Amino acid sequence: MTNRSNNSDPGGTRRQRREAARKDARLKAAATTQPQPFWKSPVFLMTVGAVAVAAVLIGFAVFSNSGGGGGSSSVVSAPLVFTPTTGADGAAIGPADAKVKVEIWSDFQCPACDAFAKSTLIDLVKKYEPTGDVRFEDRALWFIGAGQNEDSLNAAAAAECAGEQNQYWPYHDYLFANQGAENSGWPSRALLDGIAAKIGLDTTAFGQCFDGGAQHATVKDNTALAAKVPVSGTPTIVINGVPYESRYVPTADQLSAEIDKALAAAVGSASPSASTVP
Repeated sequence: MTNRSNNSDPGGTRRQRREAARKDARLKAAATTQPQPFWKSPVFLMTVGAVAVAAVLIGFAVFSNSGGGGGSSSVVSAPLVFTPTTGADGAAIGPADAKVKVEIWSDFQCPACDAFAKSTLIDLVKKYEPTGDVRFEDRALWFIGAGQNEDSLNAAAAAECAGEQNQYWPYHDYLFANQGAENSGWPSRALLDGIAAKIGLDTTAFGQCFDGGAQHATVKDNTALAAKVPVSGTPTIVINGVPYESRYVPTADQLSAEIDKALAAAVGSASPSASTVP
């Protein structure tokens, strides 16, 4: 009697052969498949998309804050305080025949001039302008950067052009409110035109004045006269021809004392001399 043979197929059972074939197919596929480029990966594509959206939003914000382009009056900062201008006469405040004349030799780029204009000057004008006894005259100079950088020159010339429309003092206040670093280009044409629009000037006339150069010449003349005062720093305050000496920005009280002395002297000189009876 013969026994049933237990000999197996050299290649294994059919199930084993099928599993081996599938394994071989997977190995061949893995060997021939190229790795996916990094720029096709979902993470990379999502990152690029986020950066693009952020760039669009930032660009929109910058454009909106700039007013859509240069020259827009929306980029002009308004002064916190204004010089009283009831008696304004171009670059002066007060009657031409006032007993006392106060000259302010100043530069629109000068930080000390900015401090003087926003405090001392306003207090003095409030005190003396109603009396009609004092005239304040602003002498805008090309002091900082003279002969090299024209920022001070252009700012002063623009203020003088505003003065032709009797808006010197509002323009003066706006310039100081927008003062930037010295000789940095802050009084750009866009800013100067923006201030003109902000205070309601005839902008065409303003532009013609500025481009014509006559007021640039006025500023240069003031600067030449300053050497004869003499002006060694800004602001320099001159009361009836006498410079007020101070290492610091003078206060309203300090200058009031000098103005009152000048008024007293003017009144005394105008009084008739006492006569003697024989």
